[in-house]
Amino acid sequence: MKKIMNSKNFIDLKLIDNQQRDLVLVLPGGGYSRTSDREADPVANIFNNAGFHTAIYYYRENLLLYPELQKEGHEVIKYLNDLDSIKDIYLIGFSAGGHLAGILMTKFYEDIKGTILAYPVITSDLKFSHQGSINNLLGSLKSDDLLTEVSIEKQVHSKVNPVFIMHTIDDRSVPVENSFLLLEALKKNHVFVEAHFYPYGVHGLSIATKEVCFEDMDPALFEKEYGYISKWTDLAVEFLERIQNDKYIA
Repeated sequence: MKKIMNSKNFIDLKLIDNQQRDLVLVLPGGGYSRTSDREADPVANIFNNAGFHTAIYYYRENLLLYPELQKEGHEVIKYLNDLDSIKDIYLIGFSAGGHLAGILMTKFYEDIKGTILAYPVITSDLKFSHQGSINNLLGSLKSDDLLTEVSIEKQVHSKVNPVFIMHTIDDRSVPVENSFLLLEALKKNHVFVEAHFYPYGVHGLSIATKEVCFEDMDPALFEKEYGYISKWTDLAVEFLERIQNDKYIA
């Protein structure tokens, strides 16, 4: 089922049955220039199979800039919250989609019960930022105030709900320092966080199975090189299940 927004961006809603269930909202990456298919349906299938409703937010059919994209993201969350079949909402965001998830989890924390971030874009700091994503989000309007607003590590506060982070140490597109900065901010604000860092793996691995192999790579080689990371999705599902049962609190 699709819900088309006024901008022509849309949500692809995947309900597994008519029961009221928690929903995982998938925000694919793509540098804020597109939404990657490799981080869309394959990801939604993982969480559907784990008993969650899912929805994929295709937020780059219309290249909205900040803060218009933030406003539309809030509209998406409100729409989902109003559905009888949806209980609590969780986010999973990849790369630039992780940045959008970071905006939503800090701004609209009352509506987001937990967030999963995979190799996320976090900061606008030139030392570590993914400048392509920041440029595509802000366009020519790069004032100091806006750059601060879109640095997620500077927007974290104590009411943010639990966060799960996955990143590879040698990521050359979105430096792992993005996740380090977020981890430090979450810890400082006493936000529950679970983080998994892997020694090597190129950016954009998605669920790291043959199904999401890069187009220019042999699937068997992809699995041989990066398949060891694929278990991260099991850890992410377990993370959500602990939050559902409030078992993450010591």
